[in-house]
Amino acid sequence: MPVFTPSEIDEIDALWRSLPPDHMWTGWASAGEAPEQVWIFRTRAHWRRFPLVKTGEGYALSDEKGRRVIRAATLEDLLSAVEAIPALGTRRG
Repeated sequence: MPVFTPSEIDEIDALWRSLPPDHMWTGWASAGEAPEQVWIFRTRAHWRRFPLVKTGEGYALSDEKGRRVIRAATLEDLLSAVEAIPALGTRRG
């Protein structure tokens, strides 16, 4: 599995820090020097944690059950992807 580079981790952090304090993307975390996965924390009605991984085409976010729910070509596209995930108890149409 591809790993996140230090510059990608810095870009994720910069994107997150550029958001207003009340944005639904509430935080992120990773473990290790070159992580294979970054966790995106988002809240609307409930706390949710989404694993983010690198793919051959960019990045993919999965839900709590490991199902890929969003693909993003760039880390900047990730912000829109996080916003597009419905809150718990709602369905996408």
